[in-house]
Amino acid sequence: MQVLKLTNQVQNYSWGSTDYIPTLLGKDFHGAHCAELWMGDHPRGTSSVIVDNRKISLDQLILKNPELILGNGISRFGNHLPFLFKVLSAESPLSIQAHPNKIQAEKGFHDENTRNIPLDAFNRNYKDNNHKPEIICALTNFTAMCGFRRNDTIEANFTKLNSLVFKNKLKNCFDHTIENSTEAFFSTLMAIEKKDLKNLIGSALAWAGNNNSIEADLVKKFAALYDNDPGVLSPLFLNIFQLKPGEALYQGAGELHAYVEGTGIELMANSDNVLRGGLTPKNVDVTELLKVLNFNYSEKSILNPKEIKHGIYEYETISGEFVLKTYRVGEGNLLEIDNNGSVEIILSIKGNAVIHTKDRDFPISRGESFLIPSSTGPYTLSGVAEIYSAGIPGMKEV
Repeated sequence: MQVLKLTNQVQNYSWGSTDYIPTLLGKDFHGAHCAELWMGDHPRGTSSVIVDNRKISLDQLILKNPELILGNGISRFGNHLPFLFKVLSAESPLSIQAHPNKIQAEKGFHDENTRNIPLDAFNRNYKDNNHKPEIICALTNFTAMCGFRRNDTIEANFTKLNSLVFKNKLKNCFDHTIENSTEAFFSTLMAIEKKDLKNLIGSALAWAGNNNSIEADLVKKFAALYDNDPGVLSPLFLNIFQLKPGEALYQGAGELHAYVEGTGIELMANSDNVLRGGLTPKNVDVTELLKVLNFNYSEKSILNPKEIKHGIYEYETISGEFVLKTYRVGEGNLLEIDNNGSVEIILSIKGNAVIHTKDRDFPISRGESFLIPSSTGPYTLSGVAEIYSAGIPGMKEV
């Protein structure tokens, strides 16, 4: 099967940017908040292709030709792509959230089905039985929060607020006799009375008004967007990362995180399971969230791509569903790619290139994306371009 150009769906959410995705695609969206560009076969936004002069959705094409498209991925993931590939562009923060591990997802999905909770219900937590590890790679300067800080750092940050609420209701969570101070603190914070939360946020805002730091800036930003939401205080207990273009973060199961601002490439396992913890008008199920969270101090570090061959870079993660690579195509430099029997989706972020297969050539320009079926075999890239690749782990380069 030949290489196929994708037509992708843009998701419009209130937090989305109005400029990056329209500029990337060269289309006028008339000021709409274009939050995400989806590339894949997700049922809520499947891509489409043209085959024999007819438009067909990617999910239907894969079901008709699973072996030709997915190759050795079938034995591991069935007749669907195991990943969803995105451009995510945030003008304002996404909700604070975490994702379950595979066992938790299977149990939660089964339990909610047993209770006959509709899949589209406001209080539905588990939309499927899969986990949702993900990686975000910055295309612009990108701010994110991920993972809990050290418990002594959390205590010190809140002590600076000079808050009676913290002193009387939360400080004792950090007593050395408590097995997990962070868990005790976060559980208590999420259950605190509204009037106490309001006073605590007021103390945080008073502190932020006299402080010059990223934590203070984010507290003020969040307070302006969300009234009396515990997420306003999250910069004081979550790690803050300010990514430069090309830097990435990987989020595994149970890691509390939020993408605050910026544009990036996002690649994730194909799942909709999200447990929210603040900065959102959507359902926050504190009981279920506490079940999936990892409260240990996160020693997470920023990921930089590893060059595995000249012009070919990979972001190393532990995910079994996806691998993110970048292809830096330069003048007079042919990049040789071997998909090793696996499917791949590529997206050009910058410049122009040509995909050379054994049968024919396919030009790819900025904003265009292509499905590379497993049956395509090895191919080469020429031109001058920056291309991102989503594939299944196990792909090798020749």
